[in-house]
Amino acid sequence: MDVLKKDVPAYKPKTAWLALLGGLGIYFVNAAAQNKIPPILLDLTEMMGLSLADAGWTMSVMSLAGLILALPAGGIIMKLGVRWTTVIAALFQLAGSLLCTVASDFIMLLISRALEGIALGLCNVVSFAVVTSFFPPEKRGIPNSLVTASFTLATFMMMNVAVPLQTGFGFAGLWWFVDILSVLAVAAAFFLIPSKDKEIDFGDNDKEAAKGEKVDFKKLLSTPAIWIVPIVFVVFNIGYYGISTYMPTYLVEGVGADQATANFATSLNSLVGLPSALIVGFLLNKVKIKNRKYIAALTMFGLAVCYFMSFGMPTVLSAAILLVFMGFICTFVPVSLYTIGPDIIPSAAYAAIILAIVTFGQNLGMTLGPLVVGYIVDAFGGNFTACSIPLALLAAVGGFIMLFVKVKGKTLQK
Repeated sequence: MDVLKKDVPAYKPKTAWLALLGGLGIYFVNAAAQNKIPPILLDLTEMMGLSLADAGWTMSVMSLAGLILALPAGGIIMKLGVRWTTVIAALFQLAGSLLCTVASDFIMLLISRALEGIALGLCNVVSFAVVTSFFPPEKRGIPNSLVTASFTLATFMMMNVAVPLQTGFGFAGLWWFVDILSVLAVAAAFFLIPSKDKEIDFGDNDKEAAKGEKVDFKKLLSTPAIWIVPIVFVVFNIGYYGISTYMPTYLVEGVGADQATANFATSLNSLVGLPSALIVGFLLNKVKIKNRKYIAALTMFGLAVCYFMSFGMPTVLSAAILLVFMGFICTFVPVSLYTIGPDIIPSAAYAAIILAIVTFGQNLGMTLGPLVVGYIVDAFGGNFTACSIPLALLAAVGGFIMLFVKVKGKTLQK
């Protein structure tokens, strides 16, 4: 243990936290871009004459582009470093947002969402890579939780500002709001994240061995956990994004709420994610690395119950109570999976790749969720409760297979 400690480079808190702020910027803004659609989905479908399934593509095409970029993102980070990868992600976010502002038809809107999706594919990997590049293993729980918390904060914000902006300034007002945020994300990435030569290998495994080791994909893909973690992310996000996308629409059409009330009730799901993210970060730092999987597994079992009940709530109040509980526990899953990812790799040489694989699973679930729920609801004549059993079963399966994850890499945690 003394030898390992001697080889570990010094942790620089100020540098690390400023870098994290730069990574949080694009993650927050891209999350805001993702969630500018659900609060205005009904108005958008009416304006463009879309079905619910068609409208789901405004969410899924962004996730699909992110899905395609997720795996190459690991190699891009290894080549360019986290700083320039984050800057590139922020520039794609800005380009997509600006195109959305001038989009005149559904096709142009989808193209703009695809550009934002490229940013999604990069930032979902690089924001967590910032954590692994500047924080030692035993200190990554809270930074990872803050990355996830920034997503929940952005979601809460958009759920509550989208309608006022649209009412006051039209759709353009909402788009320009995200444009301004995107410019700030570019600046934060460029000025706050250190260059590649300042990134640190904290000795998760032997430093020199990791640098010289050639990535063996056969060895990597033969590790069961490499498959389990992204699969769990897929089934988690099918439920989470399917419900989050259509919950405002369900509350308006199925329960009779007005749009602002429906959006606020749905936003509570994100608001409680802020303290939840900090709590799970604290827990992940405290429990033994080999036991982190139980946090994710138990949460998935709890979410199975929430997914089953979500579209069956008869009132806005009952739906809000369920969404508060679901929002509190659902944050445990992405924070856990991104923290567990680097724990299951054979060596530090695979760090960027495992983050890319985990993100691939995340984006696949994000892509499928709105499509699955939209098509089921359309197929059953607008009946949202038809989604309950499929979503619940997927979540339960995810919790079960999570129990089989085993830590493969060496760690420095006592």
